[in-house]
Formats: sequence, C-alpha cells, structure tokens
Amino acid sequence: MRHVTISKIGSIRLKIFLLGTNITTGGAQKVLLDLAKWFFNQGIDVTAAFFYDRDNLYEEWKSQNSFPIICLDAWSNSDNKIQRFARLAKGWFKLLKNLKHGEYSGILTFTHDSNLLGLPAAWLAGIPIRYGSHHVRYPSLSKFRILLHRLIINSRIATGLIAVSGFTKEQALEEGVSDNKIKIIYNGIDPQLFSQKCTNESQPISDKDKFIILSVGRLVEQKGHAYLIDSASKVLETFPNATFYLAGDGPLFNSYKSKINDLGLSGRFVLLGNRDDIPKLLADSDLFVFPSLYEGLPISLLEALASGVPVICSAIPAVSDIICDGQNGKLVPVRDSKALAKGIIEVLCSETLRTKFSINGRKLVEERFSISNMGYNYKKLFEVIY
Repeated sequence: MRHVTISKIGSIRLKIFLLGTNITTGGAQKVLLDLAKWFFNQGIDVTAAFFYDRDNLYEEWKSQNSFPIICLDAWSNSDNKIQRFARLAKGWFKLLKNLKHGEYSGILTFTHDSNLLGLPAAWLAGIPIRYGSHHVRYPSLSKFRILLHRLIINSRIATGLIAVSGFTKEQALEEGVSDNKIKIIYNGIDPQLFSQKCTNESQPISDKDKFIILSVGRLVEQKGHAYLIDSASKVLETFPNATFYLAGDGPLFNSYKSKINDLGLSGRFVLLGNRDDIPKLLADSDLFVFPSLYEGLPISLLEALASGVPVICSAIPAVSDIICDGQNGKLVPVRDSKALAKGIIEVLCSETLRTKFSINGRKLVEERFSISNMGYNYKKLFEVIY
C-alpha cells in the first residue's frame, strides 16, 4: 500500500475541517480554536464549524479569527421536539453540503455529539481521513449514544479516535472502542501567552500573608467550586488577608453568590464572571485551585502551570498525566472541602513548596503540553493518505 503526502502532490495542500458541538467558553472549544490558529499559522487551509451558538459568541469569534468559522444553526433550546429535529436535520444537511464541496483532506470532530453527527457526514462526503476525539465522557451520556458512538468509531466510518489523555483512552476502551482505533494526543497550550511567575528559588512568589487564590471554570457542578467555597472559611482562619477569586460563568452563578453571602465570605470570595484576561489573572495570583469532579485533560490547569502559579487540585484520574503530587502540584481527595482547605493552607505556609511547584509546573508544560507538540501530532494524522 503506497503512502502519498498530500502537501507534495502538485499544488494540493492540506485542507482540514474541525467540528465542535457549540460555541461557548469551554475547554474543548478552546482546544479547537487554538488548533485551528496553529494550523492556519502553518499555512494549512482550516475551517472551524459548530452545530450551534449557545452563548451568542459567533460574530465575535468570526471577527477575532483569520480562518473561516461556520455556525450550522442546528439546535435551539427554545424549540419543541419537532422543531429541534427539523433544525438538527437542516443543520446536518448543511454540514454535509459544506463537506462535499470543500475538498477537505480530513476532518477532526471534538465531542461525542460531533463524532456521532460529523463522522458519518464526512464519510458520505468522501473525506479521506476522519478522526473523532474523546475529551471526557459526561455522566449524562445515554447508553444508546455510547453504543452508537462505539459502532461508528469501530466501523469504516471513522479512521480513528483521538484520546486527549490516558484517562480518556481508558474511558473509550470501557465503552468498547477497539484499542487499535485509539491514539493519544495530549491537549496543548501556548506557554508564551503566560508570563512565568517565578523563575528561581531566590525569588519570592507573594507578599507575606497577602495571598490571591484563583480558580477558573464554568460554574457547573462538575467543576467542584462548591467545595472550594466551603473550604474558604477554614483557610481564612489561618490567612485572614487571603482573597479567593473565581473566574467563569454558568447556571450556578446566583446559587454560589448566595452561598458566599450565607457563609459571610462577601469581599473575601469574589465571583468575577467570564473574563478574557486569564493570563493576567494568573500572573497576579499566588495559588491556583482546581477542585473539579471529573475532566478529560483540563486546559485551565495547564494554563496555571504555564504561568508558574502553584496549583492544588482534586485527585481525579485525568490529572495523573499532569500532576505528580508534591513535585509540581498538590493533590487532595475529590469532594472533600476539609482536605482541600488543609491542602491550601499547607501550600500557602511553604514558600519553598510553592517555588518548587512553580518551576516544575512551567517546565512540564513546555516539554509535554505545548500547542506545538499538539499541533504537529495532529498534523501528522492528515499528512498521509493510504
């Protein structure tokens, strides 16, 4: 069987289609856009598409990016069941038309839903290389959708499935995806976008007792912020000048605001809402807390490490590829606010430990989780047609 490199056949060059489910501020969306930017900067023809615009960000995203972005308008939460089916069908056929006429070298889909809908469309459109990806399996995913996903990935419809961590590969195997269909490509970020907070052990990270503690994430149960709020009172007993900041928005915003008020934490635990200056927030912070209940491979954690901010996070399987307890971060039990408070106090009490975490965290991202590593690994998937 002969290998042909697409980019060297006459004037033909790589043309890649990236497909996500919805336009919102989330980890999978960030990975998709960052990968699209990397492809574009490499001279690759890339298009990003989404089934619907959940947070009314479509026009903003189009204006901010040089590559084409398509919204298929295939879903609306305000529709009834019949309207939803009709809208989804219309959006799917719009996707199929784009794929048929785009002459794409390959497609990469970014969620279970986009795998289920996008890979069959790409197969029917004759796109030669068709990869789905597995970022995390949500508990709400039905057995039927898991079964359908397995059948599609294991069939000729999919070239393969990209797992973004060892944990998500294990999840895919549990779902019945064949091992020979799975490749691991770690999510990556651009370390140059984040200024390192500490560069050597003689450089203090924070003013004495005045600590800024930051967490970033969508305000949903999965992210575990309720446990961080519960831990704050205990931390403030030891560090009364500490301030907690939580950047992100979501359905639990008002609930968390009430909880903060009820616990008497107003002024010491601040909800920032969505922010577009995360690198600055990280640079101003002394500790990053990641209390999530489950993840695939968390982007916000990688960004904190790239910034040289010491991190403490829940010991979920997904972070085993990133955090070595006591070396580049502190791990605490999941759903345990007392253990979280104890861990935060331990890290804040030790400047030596914070400096160690800072140096080792930045080094890890540069070596294993950079956007360049991720981009080149994805690029290799599409360079060869069999």
